[in-house]
Amino acid sequence: MTAECRRAAITIGAAVAALALSSAVPALADPLPAICVPANVVDNVCTARLTSVTADAVNGTITGAPVGGGAAITLAGQGDAYLKSAGFGDSAPESVQRWDSTIDNVSRLSVDQFDPSWYANAKTRVFMPRTLNDLATQFPPDVLVVRFTTDDASPGVFRLVSIQPTPPGSPIN
Repeated sequence: MTAECRRAAITIGAAVAALALSSAVPALADPLPAICVPANVVDNVCTARLTSVTADAVNGTITGAPVGGGAAITLAGQGDAYLKSAGFGDSAPESVQRWDSTIDNVSRLSVDQFDPSWYANAKTRVFMPRTLNDLATQFPPDVLVVRFTTDDASPGVFRLVSIQPTPPGSPIN
């Protein structure tokens, strides 16, 4: 093979590689699961009640089985998606009371740059979802209501819009 042929082959190979990279299809979000029937979906946000959850502290996710059956769903979200409980009155289970007090305590933490504890407080705020995910594993069955949508950034994981403990049997919408 002559030098000109080698250069041509290398040029063609580089062009094919560049074309393959430029035409790569970006990852698409998983579709909403089958439990997300039209009655439970508004603006591509699905609402579901989970029977129970497991937490993955490393990835900051929870995985739960929907009430009524269906495949388990894995969820992740930022601190603002975690809401205090609603509808329990004075009879909230201990784990739900700790959920509410954690949200209250963390929301009071100052992250003002002049506060000597700002860094530790900011870390506590950032890691609050992982703490709450762990508490959610201790909830009685059918207490957790989640609202979620698809997430292009994390295939196999849905993005939490909100997560809130409510008494079993109370409306979820």
